[in-house]
Order: sequence, then C-alpha cells, then structure tokens
Amino acid sequence: MLAITKQSDYGLIMISYIYKKKQLVTLSELIEATDLPQRFLARIAAELVKNGLLISREGKSGGYIISSDIKKFSLFDYLKIFETDILISSCVNKDFDCKFEKICNHKDFIKNKLNAVLIKELKKIKLITLIN
Repeated sequence: MLAITKQSDYGLIMISYIYKKKQLVTLSELIEATDLPQRFLARIAAELVKNGLLISREGKSGGYIISSDIKKFSLFDYLKIFETDILISSCVNKDFDCKFEKICNHKDFIKNKLNAVLIKELKKIKLITLIN
C-alpha cells in the first residue's frame, strides 16, 4: 500500500519552510516553527544535504538553505531519498508473502501496469511545485 514515511513527510515540511524563508534557517528555528523532533530533523536534514536538496552552513550564524538544484528534483527523486520502495500495493514487493497468491488475478496488473503508471506520474511532478 502506498504510504510515505514520517521522514518523507517531515522532510517536505522542512524544505517547504526553508524555501519560503529564502534565507538560512537554523535547526532550532525549524524545531520551534514546526514542532518536529530535533533528533529526527537533524537526520533528515543531513540526508537532504547529502542528496543535494539543502545546503548547510556550519557555525554560529549557520543553518540550512535550499539548493538551486531543487528545481531538478521530481517528487519521485525526493521520495527515493527516504523510501526503500515506492509501491502501490504491498503485494508488488518481491518479499511479500501473500496468502491469496494462488487465487489472485490482479497482482501482475498492479505490478506491471499500475505501479509503472504511479512511478511515471511521480517523475512528472516537480518537487518545487509541491513546496512552493
């Protein structure tokens, strides 16, 4: 079933907030403004920096700012940072053991068609439109 993790969700909140500020934002400001957990936000921010969505500045006057590369990212690219698989149904996962496998007629359709459509559409959506 398609569901995004808290990391993906919190990351969107984080980059949306930073994008709208248009300046360096400290982790403490993010925590105060969003009421999200500090330890979790620090890990998410590190992943976003590592993947080129945020730029971090060290020091007393440091913080995070949006990378200009954000315009290149699709929603699919963003979700792949935190999601191991982007699947429309758990039965598409090769490790899923379905008790209805013998009587199911739609697994191949979901796997080969519906999931492909989902990914294709996620690749069309620019992340910038989501946070703007």
